[in-house]
Amino acid sequence: MLDFDELEADGGGGGGGGGTNNDVMIHRADSFYGNHALRTMDDLRQVGKLCDVVLDVEGTKIPAHRIVLASFCRYFYAMFTGEMKEATLPVVTMKEVNPRAMEQLIDYAYSGELMIHIDTVQALLNTASMLQLSDVQASCSEFLKKQLHPANCLGIRNFADAHTCTDLKLVSGRYAETHFDEVAHEEEFLQLTKSQLADLLRCEDLNVQSEEEVYNAIIRWVYHDKANRRADIAELLQETRMPLLSPRFLVDIVEAEELIKQDMKCRDLLDEAKNYHMLPERRTGMRPTQITPRKSTVGSIYCVGGMDCTGHSLSHVERLNLGNGRVTIEASMNTPRSGVGVAALDGKLYAIGGYDGGKYLSTVEMFDPSTRMWHRVGSMQQVRRYHSVAILDRQLFAIGGYDGVSVLDTVEAYDPRTNRWRRIASMEGNRRHAGVAAVHDCLYAVGGSDGSIYLKSCEKYDQRMNRWLPAASMNSKRGGVGVGSVGGRLYASGGYNGQSNLNTVERYYPDADRWSFLAPMSECRSGHGVAVMGSTMYALGGHDGVHYLNTVESFESHSGEWHSLGPMGTSRAVAGIAILNNVPCSTL
Repeated sequence: MLDFDELEADGGGGGGGGGTNNDVMIHRADSFYGNHALRTMDDLRQVGKLCDVVLDVEGTKIPAHRIVLASFCRYFYAMFTGEMKEATLPVVTMKEVNPRAMEQLIDYAYSGELMIHIDTVQALLNTASMLQLSDVQASCSEFLKKQLHPANCLGIRNFADAHTCTDLKLVSGRYAETHFDEVAHEEEFLQLTKSQLADLLRCEDLNVQSEEEVYNAIIRWVYHDKANRRADIAELLQETRMPLLSPRFLVDIVEAEELIKQDMKCRDLLDEAKNYHMLPERRTGMRPTQITPRKSTVGSIYCVGGMDCTGHSLSHVERLNLGNGRVTIEASMNTPRSGVGVAALDGKLYAIGGYDGGKYLSTVEMFDPSTRMWHRVGSMQQVRRYHSVAILDRQLFAIGGYDGVSVLDTVEAYDPRTNRWRRIASMEGNRRHAGVAAVHDCLYAVGGSDGSIYLKSCEKYDQRMNRWLPAASMNSKRGGVGVGSVGGRLYASGGYNGQSNLNTVERYYPDADRWSFLAPMSECRSGHGVAVMGSTMYALGGHDGVHYLNTVESFESHSGEWHSLGPMGTSRAVAGIAILNNVPCSTL
């Protein structure tokens, strides 16, 4: 036998003198040591050997080792190391627990592997929550996020809320908001409580094409249990933006609904919404949450064509998403167009006339956001550049402009249902670079130039009379003026007075037939585009007297202030701009 004492005395190993590194060796198990030990214990468990506890889960007997369970989760650690009676009981009874889920988790305690299946995930998450297995909860939550569907997202949100799975609750809630119209047609939606539905409806990020979807969802929910829910309709309607429903929808649909007729509070809400359209001067007294469009209905500004700093006519189109501020490039028009008239009608974008760099145009293109393509539609009867375009009674109006020889007073109207243009009464004066907008069923043509002088005059078109009538003149001459209609009033911004570009702004009161100055824009602009969404007017591009601009600013009529929004991509003037709502795009 080898004598270790002799080796030590002799300086064993040839090191001489005292002990060396050869005196001691540490053996370390490989990385599978722990797994091997657990596998051995699991093998013993499977044949019932050395087990010291049995879990009785709804009649299902699960043998195990206390030491393994205690090291597996804090729930069993507290049970078996504390003073609970279960610490010494040979059989521990567990109630209100899914047996199959518990079996899976005990298997996981020994194997370190857990299969999560669509049929078992909720029971697993519920049991893992009870056992305080945060890693399993997180994996189940991630799995459920991938299973979200309009038919189950509300149920998953409620389930996540009950089990304090904060992230899953947030994600499933956002899914329901994003897919609201689909969700509202599912059975889970009809099972919501009134308070749950109200919370969903008041969400600012609710993704809807229009407030009509919100109204229809409420009616569908109420009719699912009409006897018990009819009393809730007024409270739920207060979570909608009823004033932003179209007048036709308010009269033809809302006013005709029997549940609305039979509820005094509902009728008051309906009257308030109708007054929004009939008495715009009273809008300032309404709650901002009633008349502020949801983010999803804000849409995007489209800047179409125009002229760049080299003098070239442009065909490309840029889009400013008002929800997230991103600028993207859309499909270019088939023809370059500067001095083009642009308007949005029935969810389509129209580019009318202009100059392609070689000739003046009468042609018209229409952009369909569902296909993101431009298509030719009916041409005008006359070529026009530097004309103005406005919408009245679901028709497009092309007003004045320049045909390459003369400044025009002629006006044409386009009906998309017939795809034809027709001449209507001419203006009293010739105008190019004018601004046009509709207020109270009349079109107003503001400022511009007659080819010799810049104008501050204004005239309005009465469609019933097919006649242009004089209106009060502005305080300043303005050619290349940007005009918008907000809250039943006209706003004329910037322009050129014959000597300099302007940043001043005037507001017109139709009832009083007068103009007054307002807060100026941050930059001088002429030949800029103006578009209106709700109570906000946007001014984009133009020329400041030295440079072509790509900047955007907005005017909020409630506060009377201008705010800069940041730049578009291309600096340009005499472009056309318009706003389209809810256009499908990956940047949304």
